[in-house]
Amino acid sequence: MTMRPRRTLGLLLSDAVDRAHGARLDQVAAARGVALQRFPLSRAAAALAQIDVAFFSRELYEGSSLRTPGPLSDAFFRVADAAPRLRWLHVCSTGLDLPQYASALARGVRVTASAGVTAISIAQSAVAAILAQARGFDHWLAAQARREWAPLTGADKPRELHDLRVAVIGAGAIGCEIGRLLKALGMQVVAVRRSSEPTPPFDDTFALSQLDDVLPDCDWLVLALPLTPATRGLIDARRLALLRPGARIVNVARGELVDEAALCDALVQGRIRGAYLDTFVQEPLPQASPLWDLPQVWISPHNSAASQGHEERVVDSFVRNLERCLDA
Repeated sequence: MTMRPRRTLGLLLSDAVDRAHGARLDQVAAARGVALQRFPLSRAAAALAQIDVAFFSRELYEGSSLRTPGPLSDAFFRVADAAPRLRWLHVCSTGLDLPQYASALARGVRVTASAGVTAISIAQSAVAAILAQARGFDHWLAAQARREWAPLTGADKPRELHDLRVAVIGAGAIGCEIGRLLKALGMQVVAVRRSSEPTPPFDDTFALSQLDDVLPDCDWLVLALPLTPATRGLIDARRLALLRPGARIVNVARGELVDEAALCDALVQGRIRGAYLDTFVQEPLPQASPLWDLPQVWISPHNSAASQGHEERVVDSFVRNLERCLDA
């Protein structure tokens, strides 16, 4: 962070963060000889010319979907985008592809993400789904819904976890935490990332250019990588066909990484045995989507990061960045 702090720094923030953390933020600034002027959203419109920094905290995202801002988000960015002196925006998400950020990015405002704050909770959600399906809970829960006593027998018995091979595409904080947890369960776990440089905790690491060679050995394919022009549509019909018959998919990244129509087709035909999907091309997922009706698909509403500690971790991320900013 190269921004030189002024003697007085104007901060746009939510009313909730102002009440809960205002004193802490004041202390961080005061310890560095800076007077912090806090402008809670409810009264910030009258102080546009005094705002230098904006903090888009997690509770302001409530009511939003990935591509459709909610009312609190709209209100916040109406103020932030109109603040002529704004030079730094810190956001609650780990990616910078939300439409709300476009205006700030376009006018050269430095935008920083809350990298890593969701890694633990998203990884736990992904691994919970993998473990549950790998152990047969999809079968047992469906049987329970039918009031049917249906033990798994013969070839339908679950495979041993140590025989399962998982490929995690993306070796950032989320991907590495997924890998760590799966390794602790005894699974064979490889990473696919931009380079093949060895990456703990994975058994092996492959470059993205080697993806086609990795897919035929996959029992599970986990998507935990950013959406970029290069990764959009990465998992298309051709690559789905390369997966081992009966493989399963987890997507906790972005829906646009996958050709949804091709995935539905592969699931209906049984070439893909199951999926846990947290993110979709269109959110909320339309009621007409066939994904809702596929019994081997588990869906969460872009909510795999849900955790009572999430908001606090976002605030901690902002505070760390504020300290670096003021120390620069």
